[in-house]
Amino acid sequence: MTDRLILLLGVVKIAALLLGSIVTLLAYRAYQRTKIDGLQYFAVGLLVITVGTFLVGILHHVFGVPSVQGMLFESVIACLGFLVMIYGLYGY
Repeated sequence: MTDRLILLLGVVKIAALLLGSIVTLLAYRAYQRTKIDGLQYFAVGLLVITVGTFLVGILHHVFGVPSVQGMLFESVIACLGFLVMIYGLYGY
């Protein structure tokens, strides 16, 4: 049962990486079309969150980082990504 859950978690993490990358690319393309600086920061924030979420799984399964530390790292990365987005949308 545990092996199936680990495999499912890996599949979901890869799916989140792919979907997050697509949304990031779409946001960056919107920035290129409109030249609205906020969209560029929004795309960077999405990229930070997407990559950070994926890295937590690698840290846990490859390097043996405990789950609680991984969740803390993931939350810090998400906060950083959101801060970049907020700066881009309201910082000007």
